[in-house]
Amino acid sequence: MSHHVNFNDLPQGGEKFEPAKGGKLIGTLGLFGGLGFLASLWFFFKNTDTFAYSWLFAVFFCFTFVVGGCFWILLHSASNSSWGVAVRRLWENLANMVIPLAILSSPLLLPAVQTPLYEWMNHHRDAAQIAKAENISVKKALHHMVEHGGEVERDGKKVHLEPNPHLHVLVTKFGYMNLNPTGFSWYTRFFAYFLVLWFIASTLRGKSLKQEQDGDIKHTIWSRQFSCIVLLPFALTVTFAAYDWLVGLDYSWFSTMWGVYIFAGCAWASMAVSILVVTWLRGLGYLQKVVTDEHYHLMGKLLFAFTVFWAYIAFSQYFLIWYANITEETRFYLIRNTEGWQAVSIFILLGHFIVPFLFLLSQKRKKNPVVISLGCLWILFMHLVDIYWNVIPERGPSLGVGVVVPYAWIQDIAAFCAVFGIMGFLYLRGLAKYSLYPWRDPRLIESVNVIN
Repeated sequence: MSHHVNFNDLPQGGEKFEPAKGGKLIGTLGLFGGLGFLASLWFFFKNTDTFAYSWLFAVFFCFTFVVGGCFWILLHSASNSSWGVAVRRLWENLANMVIPLAILSSPLLLPAVQTPLYEWMNHHRDAAQIAKAENISVKKALHHMVEHGGEVERDGKKVHLEPNPHLHVLVTKFGYMNLNPTGFSWYTRFFAYFLVLWFIASTLRGKSLKQEQDGDIKHTIWSRQFSCIVLLPFALTVTFAAYDWLVGLDYSWFSTMWGVYIFAGCAWASMAVSILVVTWLRGLGYLQKVVTDEHYHLMGKLLFAFTVFWAYIAFSQYFLIWYANITEETRFYLIRNTEGWQAVSIFILLGHFIVPFLFLLSQKRKKNPVVISLGCLWILFMHLVDIYWNVIPERGPSLGVGVVVPYAWIQDIAAFCAVFGIMGFLYLRGLAKYSLYPWRDPRLIESVNVIN
């Protein structure tokens, strides 16, 4: 920057985004979202079993950005960091996309969608029938199915279940994996995840907007204290959601590092989105005096940090499972090292870690908005591949149709266009609701003039 920026250099009331200026991108996202949603409806009624995996993949992919946006607000508030003030509003808006995401996630509550996704729920529903007939608890009914099997009704027909010793896993995990209408059930947690994220995101944005009325530093101090308190509930929310929606695809599998693995991807991908949105807005003429090359450098360094952190967690998880060589654990990687999925696994190693690691080593590249934005596009693509690799390989074996379901990738694309298109459209249009940066934050000038 050629001179020190002060409040007189910035417009009174901040900068308001005009959606018409970014109409091409916003319109494209809306078009993709609408067409994808219509296609998804058709696929849902045509083949719910295969499409359930497509929708879960798309929803969880967008869930990572909402979680990431929430994390960056919490981190900057809790650590009392000032440089992020200039871009904080973008994170606030991203985190507050939790309500549209909750609506788009609601199909996961439908038994027709749950049946192909979560085998353990089917066993629990069978156990519920036996429990009702025998006047015993569902947990005892599950134990009964382990040793004696039972009789249940499916589609109006009586079905005899053979004893299944593998269900002992569900008996031991019943305290967590259950469908009880009350208590700590899967359904209770499903609503709790969105409630916690909404509470955190809306509270912090509310305080940020109040500060625009009086410019009092007390709102910053309150937000810092609040962030320190809710960091633990936030971490538990991300971890449990990752377990319920992804690990639950194979109820016998477990990993003590899964929550951190998912969290690392959330932070990584959401920072890449932040950089891309900043570059897009600057290209439209906004944030010219607010965001500088120094901000790009700082965001790029965080991007680099989480590139390394994700790789460390991913390798540690793989190494510990390989070393222990426990059947329930190794199944996850055995599926992903079979036939075509093995090539994807190798590609993730190269594209998710090695390529961005080498790319982000250079300070010059991190400070160049165009160059780092190209790198961010690659990072988003790799994050997409990573989430796809975590969800979709379970589909073929679970449905008993082989390693890969033929032509199901078309459904995957439709679901991705629907969820990502709708979320992107609403997010970019939502930027117009408030100033693009918290213009009365007392630390804004410190952020604008940051040098690192």
